[in-house]
Amino acid sequence: MIGKQNAIQNPYKSPITVLFNSVKEVILLDFWASMFGMRTRIALEEKKVKFDYREQDLWNKGSLLLEMNPIHKKIPVLIHNGKPVCESLIQVEYIDETWPGENPFLPSDPYQRAHAKFWADFIDKKVNVTARRIWAIKGEEKEASKELIDIFKTLEAELGDKHYFGGETFGYVDIALIGFYSWFGVYNKFGNMRIETECPTLTAWAQRCLKRESVAKTLPESEKKQMADEVILLDYWPSAFGMRTRIALEEKNIKFEHREQDLFNKSQILLEMNPVHKKIPVLIHNGKPVCESLIQVEYIDETWPGGNSLLPSDPYQRAQAKFWGDFIDKKVSGPTWVLWGGKGEEQEAGKKEFIEVLKTLETELGDKAYFGGETFGYVDIALIGFYCWFDAYEKFANFSIEAECPKVIAWAKRCLKRESVAKSLPDPDKITKYVPELKKRLVILLDYWPSMFGMGTTKIALAEKGVAYEYKETDPRAKTSSLIETNPIHKKIPVLIHKGKQICEPLIQLEYIDEVWSDTYPILPSDPYQKAQARFWGAFIDKKFYDPSWKVWGTTGEEQVTAKKELLEHFKTLETELGDKTYYGGDVFGFVDIALMGYYSWFKAIEKFGEFSIEAEFPKLTQWTKRCLERESVVMSIADSDKIVEYAYVLRRKLRAE
Repeated sequence: MIGKQNAIQNPYKSPITVLFNSVKEVILLDFWASMFGMRTRIALEEKKVKFDYREQDLWNKGSLLLEMNPIHKKIPVLIHNGKPVCESLIQVEYIDETWPGENPFLPSDPYQRAHAKFWADFIDKKVNVTARRIWAIKGEEKEASKELIDIFKTLEAELGDKHYFGGETFGYVDIALIGFYSWFGVYNKFGNMRIETECPTLTAWAQRCLKRESVAKTLPESEKKQMADEVILLDYWPSAFGMRTRIALEEKNIKFEHREQDLFNKSQILLEMNPVHKKIPVLIHNGKPVCESLIQVEYIDETWPGGNSLLPSDPYQRAQAKFWGDFIDKKVSGPTWVLWGGKGEEQEAGKKEFIEVLKTLETELGDKAYFGGETFGYVDIALIGFYCWFDAYEKFANFSIEAECPKVIAWAKRCLKRESVAKSLPDPDKITKYVPELKKRLVILLDYWPSMFGMGTTKIALAEKGVAYEYKETDPRAKTSSLIETNPIHKKIPVLIHKGKQICEPLIQLEYIDEVWSDTYPILPSDPYQKAQARFWGAFIDKKFYDPSWKVWGTTGEEQVTAKKELLEHFKTLETELGDKTYYGGDVFGFVDIALMGYYSWFKAIEKFGEFSIEAEFPKLTQWTKRCLERESVVMSIADSDKIVEYAYVLRRKLRAE
């Protein structure tokens, strides 16, 4: 009746509008994910004002929203006694003035008040516009991410060491900004960044805000949990060390985001989060990295003390558990790679050492169910990840672990009955099938297809030795992170990586390959004098050939003429040294042949732009190249000469030699 009467008395208002007072005094039209609506909700919660929340569909706007905000047609809309108040910061001020009793948002001092309004306006104008470009506009992510970090750093500078933006009091600027915090996960994902790492002061402020009931109640639940306790694990699926951390998190029922890493092309976040070792696993908790798997297990146990304790409370038992965890770290992982990656005496020695280590652990285990007694814990977690590798160890090293250490196998089977372990360990068969690929990855070559150094030395040498390797095309002009990391001094290709250790400079690589894989075709002669002679001519090629070679195809005029003359002299010197021998080392293809043969792919380009014929000028050298080309190692390693000529044209244009 009241509604009808009011409708008749106020013909300019709709019946919907005037019915508010009979339903509820305060209504908020909002959308759950809106950081602007969160401002109004927090303000109402701070003032303990009861309100009727009405979720809006922004893609199918209701008549009430369109009527209450006919200008912008946006949420949030605060409706108080039938009167709409639009724009979130205006709503916060209105709430502060209408319910002045509790927690004032704006300071009473005029200057401080103006200052607060300035920063809220800064947030309104800068943060949302920039942040939206990260996730909503393709192609602008990188630039917008940088801008957003700069904006946040400006806000950090204003925050300083204060508890809140207004000092000790949570207020207007805090309310203006905190809703954006629930979107940090989105910004991080689409902007490929870590706000928590870039802006730790702002993150700490947000964590303080989250302790307030008004904020905790307002931020979307899933996002609130993620931001309040964000757990990320950088890991690699077959890693026995990463399995430790996964098991510990599972034991504590901690939800985490698993980010698979490529250990042979390390991501920016891995290098940033573990700049010292650059290894997995890395546990990131609220933006802070924790490195080293056993340290992570301890951290998880201390940070989430509920549920299953991983370490005993008794100091002595705790120390004992840490001792055996350290023993496993130092003794088990050492010999294991040779079981699947080694051969001969090295593998036999590794097998013997591994069995001795397991027998020591078996003695410590005794008749106990787990290493800690009846309780699955720290030492079990430290060791169990290696179990899924046992099948591969047995297959490639040809032995039986169960026959040697039956108690260890029985213990492992008990562990596998635990959900945390079963969920975290990969199928042993998958590991065994992965090993051949991993063997290749024991040796990695960063190279660039037209490089006479990579194809002339390292590729041919590896092929001669029958070494499987992973090839990674690396344009030296791009200066990729992997190139800079593995060759920080020269930042050049080729880079040979063996067992995680980098070897730079082609002739050094050539000798390294010959020494490491010494049981196959020798590249350097055993006689000290002949070895010295081979090194001399290898160094001659290394020092004398590159500079005049590129100048012949890459320059014009006098510079090209001078380079051509110099190169012809070097060819003549090498032909004289070759004489009537089959190869430079006599009847054996070796060090000097490999060092020079990489230039062969460039001979056609050199002849074309230098306007001369190598075959006509140096027939013995030409016959030598034909003999080298009969070797499979050479044919499979060098680049196509016609493709090199095309590439030389491209480079000439860039060098403006055309």
